[in-house]
Amino acid sequence: MGKQWSEVIGIGSTVYDTLMVVNNFPVEDTKLEGVETKVQGGGPCATALVAARKLGISTAYMGTIGDDPFGRFMLDDLAHWGVDTNYVKVTPKTVSFHAVVLLSQQTKSRTCVWHRGNVPQPNAGDLYKDALAHSKVLHLDGHMLEAAIFAAKFCQSRGVKVCYDAGGTYPGVERLLPHIDWLIPSEEFALKITGAATSEKAAQILYETYHPKLVVLTQGVLGGILLDEKGIRRYECYPVDVVDSNGSGDTFHGAFIAGKLHGFDNDKACCYASAAAAIKCTRLGAREGMPTDAECRMFLESRGIVL
Repeated sequence: MGKQWSEVIGIGSTVYDTLMVVNNFPVEDTKLEGVETKVQGGGPCATALVAARKLGISTAYMGTIGDDPFGRFMLDDLAHWGVDTNYVKVTPKTVSFHAVVLLSQQTKSRTCVWHRGNVPQPNAGDLYKDALAHSKVLHLDGHMLEAAIFAAKFCQSRGVKVCYDAGGTYPGVERLLPHIDWLIPSEEFALKITGAATSEKAAQILYETYHPKLVVLTQGVLGGILLDEKGIRRYECYPVDVVDSNGSGDTFHGAFIAGKLHGFDNDKACCYASAAAAIKCTRLGAREGMPTDAECRMFLESRGIVL
């Protein structure tokens, strides 16, 4: 039997998160008792891989992690959720990316304090070309930029789709944009990088300038904008009682990829991803709260939507 290759490979951030639930945001120079604490894996790229895996898609993480307790936890957590970590390079005597997230029960807002650590970013020589060539989708989040650009060019030359969670306008990301098939920018990213006055105009500029197959511009509780060869239209967000929004955006990205690999067209993939993100918001924990494929379909069917 031949090697089983992962359908989706991610190159980007993975983070050690300490999530603390508090009644209200702390005042400076005071002590505040927390309601609940969770230690969990985070990072846009890695968390999206978990979302896709929970939705029935095989995934793998490719990148560099430190050999510190943060890094060891992240590897164990990815493995726990079924994400392949065989393509990870562990670098000795380094500190991995880590963060503290405060979740307010009063406002449902989240506040993140993070430290990047000092793990060297991967270069082209650290990447596994065979795994990339045999994948169906490469998922990126703008971190590990040089490796991401190399991998995106390589994958496109092999017919592998490249998906980009464009959440932050990091220095140099415009070099990555011409090599993306599925561009999923936040509204903040799209407006800032294009200078457009409206989200619709920003989506059009991105589509016409960088020529992705599609642009899915996310607007949180407002849903978002889909632009492809059929033109521009909106997709829905599903209102729910929010418990924890942390990880909902990453869930959307992973679910969009999963939806496309399940054979959905662009509109249905957005619908499926919105459902997954909504379900996640009703549960505590970025990864624990992510739904299964059956849960997403049931959620939509209860609203009269059959994929």
